[in-house]
Amino acid sequence: KAILDLEAERESIQLERERTVSVADEAETNVEATRLYKEADVLTLKLASIDTRSDRHRELVRQLLKEVKTPGPNLKEVQVKLRRGWLAGWIENPHSFRPSTKMPRFRLDEDQVKAISAFIWQSGVDGELKEQAKGDSENGKVLFETRGCMACHSMGEGEESSGGTFAANLTRVGDKVQYDYLVRWIHDPKERTRPYCPVHKRDITPEDYASVGRSYQFDLENNQCPLGDHFLQVQNPTVMPSLRLTWDESRDIATYLMSKAPGIEYSAAMELEDTDLASKGRAMARHFGCAGCHEIASLEDDGKIGTDLTEEGSKPLERLDFALLTQEAKRANWYNHKGFFERKLADPAIYDRNKIKEPLERLRMPDFNLDTEEIRELTTFLLGSVTPEDRVPERYHYRPQDQRRHIQEGWEIILKYNCMGCHQVVPGQQGVLKDLPLYQQEDWREKLPPPLVGEGARVDPNWLARFLKNPALNLLQPHRNGVRPYLQVRMPTFALSNGEVEKLVRFFGAQERQPLPYIPNLPDPLSGEEVKMARELFTHQAAPCLQCHATGDPSHDRNATAPSFALVPDRLQPDWTRRWIVRPEIIQPGTSMPSGLFRREGSHWLFDMADLPSMKNYKKDHADLMVRYMFYFTPEEQRRLRAN
Repeated sequence: KAILDLEAERESIQLERERTVSVADEAETNVEATRLYKEADVLTLKLASIDTRSDRHRELVRQLLKEVKTPGPNLKEVQVKLRRGWLAGWIENPHSFRPSTKMPRFRLDEDQVKAISAFIWQSGVDGELKEQAKGDSENGKVLFETRGCMACHSMGEGEESSGGTFAANLTRVGDKVQYDYLVRWIHDPKERTRPYCPVHKRDITPEDYASVGRSYQFDLENNQCPLGDHFLQVQNPTVMPSLRLTWDESRDIATYLMSKAPGIEYSAAMELEDTDLASKGRAMARHFGCAGCHEIASLEDDGKIGTDLTEEGSKPLERLDFALLTQEAKRANWYNHKGFFERKLADPAIYDRNKIKEPLERLRMPDFNLDTEEIRELTTFLLGSVTPEDRVPERYHYRPQDQRRHIQEGWEIILKYNCMGCHQVVPGQQGVLKDLPLYQQEDWREKLPPPLVGEGARVDPNWLARFLKNPALNLLQPHRNGVRPYLQVRMPTFALSNGEVEKLVRFFGAQERQPLPYIPNLPDPLSGEEVKMARELFTHQAAPCLQCHATGDPSHDRNATAPSFALVPDRLQPDWTRRWIVRPEIIQPGTSMPSGLFRREGSHWLFDMADLPSMKNYKKDHADLMVRYMFYFTPEEQRRLRAN
């Protein structure tokens, strides 16, 4: 609406400007003409301002679209994604295939299951995926366990399960998906066959792109319809990031995952091709609200079917339908909001008990297989969902406007993308990866993702924003970590909006009470003699600097355990760096960064690993010298040190 209003305002000003110029051209005196031309110039500047505001609104819309993540997957690609015999069993009871799934179970009879399955299958878009060669399953297992997949996903069932619970257990994924789709998904989870245009009310085809001379590739960053000046509907509902894997690596992982499935043989499921059955299934899919969670062809504009729960806790008790259980509830003392909610969540069909109803008249809320704690939490939430009159007065709400708000907003992003699956974000918390058997081995303990405690004081916030957008840091070398290329685990590329990046940067800064805006306190430049002393300090055999840190030499960096010094000027904050090199054990207990590099003498820190002849008469702080050297470090300097 704001964009449309600006366009209308622009058109009005443009007409006024043209009229003003026209009158000025016909003015009888130079004075009058000059006055009118000045008015036209003012109107021209207004047009420029409107264009700026309009561009800003368009960018805001594009960024907000990137934040939209729907609860369920896109169902337009079922034909290229799923094994056809799997679909009906999943719709009937998803918990039997994956007990931990968030997909609820609807109370469907056999005919309803077949009808909905046929509709979902036939509504899928036409398309063929590139046929993928089989990969190396053994290497796929190594990649799956080392690239970071298990921070979110688990393998194995029951007590044998290992890994994270943020996303699906992948033990049986081979019984669900087709191999070619799985390879594409692992390579880039955001890739789709066709985007949907909400203005044209249809999927955008390769021919649409060809008609305007554009390549057919769904561009996440430029989500623009080729047929008009508007955005396409978000086609990337998943929070799964890209690990920037090569196609060979994607094939290896997919081959490994397919090999872990029991290998169930499904029937031909010929009912999926029945068009009459699909017609009935469409009506049932709308009745049960499938489009509330999924994107489904022909149902893109369907809304949610459930009751608005915004003020459910204030609903009069007599409006809560206890049905035939009213007297039982009164006798057992649960005739209240709490009792109603608890039983509804535990058994969504409970208030149909002993009633005779037609199938489509029954209660539609599905069974989410909630445990006792989840029911308690949801009941508490519903009891607190009340009208403004019943709410706690605004002055008692915790809505800080200072750095605490940045922490609140940042936590939402961290939980949304499961940052804690890999990283330690707060003291006392550990990432999922740290508990995996692989990282109990001594050789692997130094290969975990870095802790993020203190990140706001450690890094330059502007650098952090760039890193979150592109963790590879180098578009020419995407299949690597930009900071720690020696790690097997991969910092993923998340489809973060600019707003989400900003919230994360502010979150880390607020945790360390960093001021905004950030103004770097750059160290003083070094003299020629100081450069020579710093080089001697860095390259001395007693100094571990070049032994542990990456240097750009591939043979050396395979065993590196710390980032390259070439990143320091853009990445780190000088004050934190100085504290780090003199007392690293205080900032990160258990770090492999050695303590005792410097000893304190009076007000100065002196290098304590060896006596350096060039520094014998140097009266300044040795730690400060090292930091100053690091912040004027260049790739050329790194090559010079490596040559020595």
